[in-house]
Amino acid sequence: MQSSPQPLSSIKETPSNIRLVVCDLDGTLLNHNHKITPRTVAAVQSLVAAGVQFMLATGRHYEDVYLLAKRLGIPMYLITSNGARVHNQDGHVLYENHMPAELVAQVLKLSRGFEIHRNLYKQDLWLVEEPHEELLAIHDASGFEYQLSDFSALDLSHIDKIYFTADHDALVPLETLLQQHFHGKLSITFTSPEYLEIMNFGVSKGRALERVLAQIGIDAQETVAMGDGMNDKEMLNLVGHRVVMDNATDALKALIHHPVIAKSNAEEGVADYIENTLLPLLEAQTG
Repeated sequence: MQSSPQPLSSIKETPSNIRLVVCDLDGTLLNHNHKITPRTVAAVQSLVAAGVQFMLATGRHYEDVYLLAKRLGIPMYLITSNGARVHNQDGHVLYENHMPAELVAQVLKLSRGFEIHRNLYKQDLWLVEEPHEELLAIHDASGFEYQLSDFSALDLSHIDKIYFTADHDALVPLETLLQQHFHGKLSITFTSPEYLEIMNFGVSKGRALERVLAQIGIDAQETVAMGDGMNDKEMLNLVGHRVVMDNATDALKALIHHPVIAKSNAEEGVADYIENTLLPLLEAQTG
């Protein structure tokens, strides 16, 4: 049963307890053109100026996210590859969780023959077997690009993430097959209907966020998380303040305990939520 959305002010924790906002990228911070708008940049900078830390948590590759994060102009930790990698404010790797090479090989073998596009994140590389211009367009804001590779001749160690993109109907039978073979061995999730993503077992944004919170000395109850995808559910349910984008699926909203619903990413929902909810509450607390 879906929890009823509620405003932040109705949650027991007071605004003074908010010390961190952690935010997804695609479908959340980025607009429908996969860009960070000037309004969003200004809102995030105002939040940080008010004394609240800000962090990104995304399925994207670190090299991609690092370039996007520079636009925000603030130091931050970065959770990337759905939690398989964590970098600190200086760009140093704090945590990395690769998939076993033998399991990567099995996933690649089982996914052959499907009408899909296959992608690997290997350390600082994004590897594909064939071009995909639409994928490049999504990443043009950062300039991060894939490299063509022969997967059959590739060293399969240090793979953080595999993802497949195609029409949802083409991905469903592959997801079923992979779940049958790798249940309890790999983390398998749809991040959107057109993206099926594979990480090592236990990898999630929520697990990575737990590590970061321990590192920086902030409690989960002092944290706001914002997201729209199924890969955000562990992170959202971990924190004290759970903000789900209006463009998220009903399936995600039903899995989140007492979510707050923000405007859609197409309406600059993150900026709107910071401007009209978080900043006024922080100002009232200090004022």
